[in-house]
Amino acid sequence: MINWFSPNQLLTYNCIFNFIIGDRGGGKSFGTLEFCVKQYLKRGKEFIYLRRYETELDDSLPTLFQALQQEGKFPGHKLYAKGRTLYCDDKVMGYAVALSTSMKKKSVNYSKVGYIIFEEFMVDGVTSRYLGAGDKEVTIFENFYETVDRLRDSTRVFFLANAFSMANIYFTHYKIRLKPPYKTYNRFGDIMVCIWQDESYRQAKRKTRFYKLVEGTEYAEHAYGNKFYLDSEHFIKKRDKESEFHFALMYMGKTYGVWVDWDNGIYYVSTKTGALNQTNTISLSLEDNRPNNINIRRVRNMPFMVAFRKAVDENLVYYDNLETYAQLKEAVYLMRTIT
Repeated sequence: MINWFSPNQLLTYNCIFNFIIGDRGGGKSFGTLEFCVKQYLKRGKEFIYLRRYETELDDSLPTLFQALQQEGKFPGHKLYAKGRTLYCDDKVMGYAVALSTSMKKKSVNYSKVGYIIFEEFMVDGVTSRYLGAGDKEVTIFENFYETVDRLRDSTRVFFLANAFSMANIYFTHYKIRLKPPYKTYNRFGDIMVCIWQDESYRQAKRKTRFYKLVEGTEYAEHAYGNKFYLDSEHFIKKRDKESEFHFALMYMGKTYGVWVDWDNGIYYVSTKTGALNQTNTISLSLEDNRPNNINIRRVRNMPFMVAFRKAVDENLVYYDNLETYAQLKEAVYLMRTIT
């Protein structure tokens, strides 16, 4: 018998934010949705089904309750979505909201909402992307949460995702760091991270013809092994003790130090910096401009920056941890194209 995911044990920790990462098809969405419907029927608590974009809601809402109905859950009850409202027996049970447009709903009354299901909070960087640069999406979500919860201090959030990156913007923002082998429940104050892995499900999956087609591939390790496949360790390396601080990069309000091992021509990007001044602190975007730094375009053709850009081309730039790599890898790579 397969042990499908259920949030019941997770909620005994009484955390506000509950991140649930697990095997593809392991019941994360099914289990949380079933739980929220039960809470509505037992206690009248409404819930919000949250996606990042309106188009994602358009795709998912027509079949949102289909799996529950196929499994014979809630017999005698009519569950459906109409527009952006969720119904049970023709009475309002919840709401469907797109995070991208959530700022327009500051005056909406969500006083009966007890739970938020944020489906696919992590992105793969190809078919989906976060809202805005850096971790701006986190601020958008926090504003939405405040709109829902107000002073009740009781709304619980289920963040659901497959294992894309441990250095996603939410974990980075809330300083969540986990290393394998992962425990099932990992508490960080009012935040719970559940790494859902159930061997009964994996055994059943291994018997399918599809699994045999993908067995041993990166996809299988990600989808059925909870491997965070975007977390490449190739460019993660602690800087050499003999390296010297060269200059600093300011990006999305954070300052990173660029250090150099002159003997080997290797650069290290780190959260640590040396002494900062107006000539060695470089902003990578208009928003990062400050009176005490200079813009990247001012130094783009100077010898030290040309050398750094060449090192990027030659893959001689390393980062001190996955968070730094996730934040800066694209910005540093794009520095090659500055004209």
